[in-house]
Amino acid sequence: MAERTLAEQLGGPLPDGIEALSEQHKQDLAAAVREARHRQSTALAHAGEESLKYVPALLRGAVRKAVGL
Repeated sequence: MAERTLAEQLGGPLPDGIEALSEQHKQDLAAAVREARHRQSTALAHAGEESLKYVPALLRGAVRKAVGL
């Protein structure tokens, strides 16, 4: 799978200050954004699973399905 560029990840044109960076720096920034989003996604999935501990066991399957976990 081809990695998305920084502009693709941000969903629009890059600000002038970022556009002025060298191509290598933009690639490094894109990798950092990609990694941060991956960590955020993992943390959110973990938090969602942890929150199910407060739901009665018989309802967990239905709640998991309803919220898309």
